[in-house]
Amino acid sequence: MLNRRSLLLLALGTTVALPTPAPASASVADRTSGITGVSVTRRESLGTFGGTPYERLAGTVSGSVSGDEPVAGLDTVAGDGVHAYTSGFEVIRPVGDDARGSIVVEAENRGTPLMLRDFNGFDVPGGAPQDVSYTSGMGSGFLFDGTRSYARVQWQTGYSPGVPAAAQGVGQVIVRDFGRLLREGRLGDADSPLGSYRYLLLVGLSQAAWFVTSFVAEGFNDARGQVFQGAYAQDGVGNQLAINAVAAADGEPQTAYVRPDGVPLTPRQVLRRPRTDPVFVDVAAYTDYYRLRASISRQAYAVTGYHRYDWPAAHRPTLTQAQADSAFAQGCNSGEVIPLNAIDNRPYSRAMLVSLERRVGVGGPAPMPPERLFTAGAKPADPALLNGLPGREVSVPQVDGDGFPLGGVRFPAADLPLGSPAPPALTPVSTANSAATCGNSGGWQPFTGDDLRGRYGSLDRYLAAYDTLATRLVTQRLLLEADRRTLLEQAAAEWSKAPAQS
Repeated sequence: MLNRRSLLLLALGTTVALPTPAPASASVADRTSGITGVSVTRRESLGTFGGTPYERLAGTVSGSVSGDEPVAGLDTVAGDGVHAYTSGFEVIRPVGDDARGSIVVEAENRGTPLMLRDFNGFDVPGGAPQDVSYTSGMGSGFLFDGTRSYARVQWQTGYSPGVPAAAQGVGQVIVRDFGRLLREGRLGDADSPLGSYRYLLLVGLSQAAWFVTSFVAEGFNDARGQVFQGAYAQDGVGNQLAINAVAAADGEPQTAYVRPDGVPLTPRQVLRRPRTDPVFVDVAAYTDYYRLRASISRQAYAVTGYHRYDWPAAHRPTLTQAQADSAFAQGCNSGEVIPLNAIDNRPYSRAMLVSLERRVGVGGPAPMPPERLFTAGAKPADPALLNGLPGREVSVPQVDGDGFPLGGVRFPAADLPLGSPAPPALTPVSTANSAATCGNSGGWQPFTGDDLRGRYGSLDRYLAAYDTLATRLVTQRLLLEADRRTLLEQAAAEWSKAPAQS
């Protein structure tokens, strides 16, 4: 007979203790769990986007998690009863029910909406969603073009007051039931003040992408049917948080981070429930092959509904000067200060979101662009650059003469480089703990002005060639037309920064 722990592992569908996929679990939502109250403490106008007026609602949701939920450690905080919670949220939406079609729900990264920051290109303030205010226009306003809505709800212990450290899978239930509330638009017997939405996408960046992966792999996208039609894990590459199934399997304390030697999941281990699995987009940055073992998640065949794209940019390409100074001061690259690879991946993330929306039916159904993977199989010359795994084959991409990875999505900045991405990742390249993030960044060796003129002739000729490559990406739906112009402006600015001599 299976004991309680074994039953929990089967219900979670964990791949840590079970080398082959376990049977898909039954729906866990048809019980007493659910959001029972919504307190809107802030309601404010955000102005007009694309001719449509927008409003922001923020406050707290309250709810309950049944003691029967497959959440590791729940019995220590709920016993055989129910765990009650409150958690902060925000919803940014068009004014008027008839305008609401799709909503992007972001999994926070340590309490911060990093994808809201990157999609719109502005600095987001820290703090609980019900306590923060945003600048006028919210950057480019991209997320709110086309009457798209946005939402987030706190899921992580230490940020959400309702998520206990001993049962952090409660955060997965909260996100599931928040999504269900947005989908159904009902709060008990009444209409929800947050409204209802036809298309729901769950998105996350880095640590939050691992939450998205865990959420789907552990079966939480099932609440009387599919909750989110699409999921986007940027820098996810199969990594799983140790907040529920992983902790249940290894018996170690729960933590909202990967285990140092955690084995990334393959597509088949993420998508095992065809009835409720979302269309899943997974993106790997170049540095993810060195630090996050991105090669492992694609050492097996993909499955229907899973789409992988590799980008020749760093996991963390947009460090401020203060952040870069802090990284070197704390020992990255042995403390030696060098230029960092700052190739911008944000335009490509916007295109990924739009492609995923089209795939699930927003604006008319369209297939995802074909997958783009690096040519893998190489080993770094310096073993210190690779965060290996005992007993596992971990490789990095093969590279061209300038040090850029072969294959993947062909950024013009990689095919027409203004420098070389060396070293490909900063040491120490580690996942030992949540502070060991040096390997998310890569180095950069800029070409001199003489080098650029020798390669490309002039800035005008360079930009013409760059535009040809960018236009090709637009036709492939890997770049938006608006961002083609943005990238050309960035390329011209970077050209002007070339040193006179090395």
